[in-house]
Amino acid sequence: MPAAGLSRSPDCHPVLTTLNQVTAYFPAAVLWDMDGTLVDTEPHWRAAQEAMLHARGLPPLTPEQELELVGADLKKAGRWFAETFDITDAPESLIAEVASYVHAEARRGLPWRPGARELLDAVRAAGIPCALVTNSLPELVTALIADHGGDPFATVVTARDVSAGKPSPEPYLLAAERLGVDICDCVVIEDSRYGVTSALAAGAAVLGVPHGAPLEPRESVTLRSTLEGVTVAELSRILTAARETGATSKEPMTTSATPTETASGSLPFRGEFRVGERVQLTGPKQRLATVHLEPSKFWHSHRGALAHDDIIGKPDGSVVEASDGTPYLCLRPLLNDVVMSMPRGAAIIYPKDAAQILAKADIRPGAVVVEAGLGSGGLSMWLLRALAGTGRLVSFERREEFADVAIGNVESVTGPGNENWDVVIGELQEALPQAVQPGEADRVLLDMLAPWECLDVVADALAPGGVLCCYVATVTQLSRVAEAIRATGCFTEPQCDETLVRGWHVEGLAVRPDHRMVAHTAFLLTARRLAPGAVLPPLKRRSSKSEYSDEDVELWTPGALGEREASDKILRKRARQAQRGARLVLGEVTQDQEDVDGEGEVLA
Repeated sequence: MPAAGLSRSPDCHPVLTTLNQVTAYFPAAVLWDMDGTLVDTEPHWRAAQEAMLHARGLPPLTPEQELELVGADLKKAGRWFAETFDITDAPESLIAEVASYVHAEARRGLPWRPGARELLDAVRAAGIPCALVTNSLPELVTALIADHGGDPFATVVTARDVSAGKPSPEPYLLAAERLGVDICDCVVIEDSRYGVTSALAAGAAVLGVPHGAPLEPRESVTLRSTLEGVTVAELSRILTAARETGATSKEPMTTSATPTETASGSLPFRGEFRVGERVQLTGPKQRLATVHLEPSKFWHSHRGALAHDDIIGKPDGSVVEASDGTPYLCLRPLLNDVVMSMPRGAAIIYPKDAAQILAKADIRPGAVVVEAGLGSGGLSMWLLRALAGTGRLVSFERREEFADVAIGNVESVTGPGNENWDVVIGELQEALPQAVQPGEADRVLLDMLAPWECLDVVADALAPGGVLCCYVATVTQLSRVAEAIRATGCFTEPQCDETLVRGWHVEGLAVRPDHRMVAHTAFLLTARRLAPGAVLPPLKRRSSKSEYSDEDVELWTPGALGEREASDKILRKRARQAQRGARLVLGEVTQDQEDVDGEGEVLA
C-alpha cells in the first residue's frame, strides 16, 4: 500500500494523495450546526415553546407542528407563532421569551450528541479550521463553548450576523468568507432540513445527522444516524464524492443564484430545486403558477400559502402541501411554460407557432438570423436555443420599453452574456443595412404590422437561398404581404398556413376533443431568396386583384381597427418584473430587499 500524504492540487485545493493518484479531497474547513447536531437542545426548545403557549392559555404544539419548527430560523418561527395562534405580541418578543428559557436551561449543562465532541476534537487535531453556524442567538453559543472547556471554533455565525437565516445560504457563505476558504471545499454537518437546504444552496458538501425530525434522502447528501465512528477520512470521502458528482461548485451560489440556462438551452434537467430557480406549481384543478424560489418567501392563493422553503431542496417532480393541506406538484417549467407565464410587453408568439417557425425557417446552429420585432422575447428564447451559442441573432424593436421587457425575460432564462445576440432599437428599414451586411443573413423573421414595407432591405440582407418568414395576424395582412413578395421578383412563390392545436380529453372510455383549443393566432408565410438576376418561372393561376388604393391599405392594417395597446405604466411595470426575474437568476436580488416598483406597487 503506497504511503499517503497531504499535498495541494494545481488549483490550490488540499488533497490526500498516494504515490500514483489523488484519492480524496481534504476539507478546507468543517462548518458545524449547533442545535441537534453538536448538542441536544431540542427538548429545551420544545419545553420553552410549550411554556410560552401555556402562559397565554393556548394548546401545545401538535407533533406535525413540532417537526415543522425543527431547525427553523428564529425570525420566521416568531412570525409563525404570531400568525398560527393569533398572538398579539410582537414576534421578536415571543422569540426573546423562548430563547431566555432555553438559555437558562443551557447554563445547567448541555448534553452532547453521540460522537459530536470526539469528531470536533479530531477535526481540530487534523489542523482543519471549524466554524459554528447556527440559527440560535449568541447567548447559547457562549454556553456551548463554556461546556466544551475551550473555544474550538475559528469563527461563529449566529442569527444576529445575517439578514436571513437558514434555509438561506447566507450563513454558510458568511462563515466560509470569514475563514478565507472556498465554500465548495467545505463539509457542513447538519441535522435539520432547513440547515441541509442552506448548505446545499451555498455549494458545500453535506453530512446529515437527523435529530428531532427525519431528513429525506437527497442526492449529494450523506446520511448517518449519529456521528459515532465518523472520522476525518470519512469527511474527506464525503467531500470527494460531492466534488466528483458536481454537487459542489467552484462558483458557489449566492443568496439568489441558481443553475441557469445558457444560450445553448442547457436548463438543469435534474437535481434539487435551488434558491432563485423557477418552479411551476400545479394545483388540484390543473391551474398553473410560476414562482422564483426565495428563502422565507410564500406563494399565496385563495386556498392558503405555500412556503418557498418547503420547495427548496426538494427533487424535481415533488408534491408539497400548502398551509391548508392542498397538494401542489412542483416541476421545473419547460420553455413552453416559461414563455406562456412570463411578463409581457407586446403580444407573444405562441409556442405552437414558434415550433413551426423553427421548422419552416430551418433554424440551426451557425445561422445568422434577423428577427423583427422583438416583442416580449418569447421567440428569441427559442431561436437562441436552436442556435446553441453559435451563429448570430439580431433582434430589431421599434419601442425601447418593449425591448426592456424582452431582454429581462430572455436573461431570466439564459442568463447574461449572450454573445451571439444583438438587440437593435429602431426602424427595420433604417437599422437593418447598418447592422447586417448585404447577403449576410440566412433567415429573416418578420413579426410586424406592415412587413411589405421592409421587403427591399430584407432582400438585400438575405443570402441566396435564405428564408423569409412573415408572421401576420389578419387575412388582409396576409394577402398584402404575399402580393408584395411576388412583386419584388426576388423570392420564390410564398407558402402560407396556420397552426391549430386541439387537445383531447382521454380518461377511460371517455375520449373526446377538449372543449377549448388554441385556434387561430396568426398566419405563417415563407419564401426563399432567389439568386441575383434569377427569374422565377411563371405560375399558371387564376387572376386575382393585385392593385390596391391608399384607402385599401389603410383599411387592411390593424391600426385602422383600433389595435389595443398596453399603457406606458403597465409596460414599465412589466419591464421591471422581467428584469427582476433576470436579477434573481444572477443573485442580485435578495429576499430582504423591498419588492416595490417605482409606481409604489408590489412586484409579483
